Amino acid sequence: MKAAAGKSGLISPTSILIAQGAHDPRVKQAESEQIVAALRANGKPVTYLLYPDEGHGFAKPANRLDFYAKAEAFLAAHLS
Repeated sequence: MKAAAGKSGLISPTSILIAQGAHDPRVKQAESEQIVAALRANGKPVTYLLYPDEGHGFAKPANRLDFYAKAEAFLAAHLS
């Protein structure tokens, strides 16, 4: 995945995957959703995964497997 510098000089991803646990005490769901909304408002493609029964990190094996499969598919689609 190549990134290009935007007008602000910050790195602007061509696509991003964000995975969030709804009960994360460190990164609140609202903060992740604010980032997702801002990226989408600026025309950036975002894949947003929300795990309603997780916190900071994915403790449940089923959620980990789901995330790994989706991350693998995301990387396969966006890396050359």
